[in-house]
Amino acid sequence: MLPKTEIRYSWVYNKQFYQEFTFEDLKQLKEDSKEFEKLFKKYRAKILKAIEKETRQWEKKYIPIYIIKAHRISFSDPLTINYRENTKFMLIMLIHELLHNNIPKMSKSGSFKTVKEVHLYMSTLIPKILNNIPLDLTEENKILDKITLR
Repeated sequence: MLPKTEIRYSWVYNKQFYQEFTFEDLKQLKEDSKEFEKLFKKYRAKILKAIEKETRQWEKKYIPIYIIKAHRISFSDPLTINYRENTKFMLIMLIHELLHNNIPKMSKSGSFKTVKEVHLYMSTLIPKILNNIPLDLTEENKILDKITLR
């Protein structure tokens, strides 16, 4: 079963990254993110199914997705996406972070010893996932690779 997802906006959470973050900033962030929300909603099921197909059955039943304004990077736990004007880049970042949520965790006894190893593995999976989504994210994936494979 695919996990339920929810895009969330939190004033308190955003304040952790940017002390001057206001309620007006939160309102603007929600407004600015509308196009991204539509894009994700349109492809949500295809993305989650493709990740499951390339990795393993989802264990999580619910994944909140936080959108933040003031941080340089996105991360997987709690799943947090940094707002960008390029909604397609936000989507590829979300795919990347969702993938982190569904691959085996790094451990000394596990298959991945470093973050770089995880990202190298993920860089082979993302094109396969993108083949299941009728949206061209080629350029965004190239940018993602530059960020994650350094």
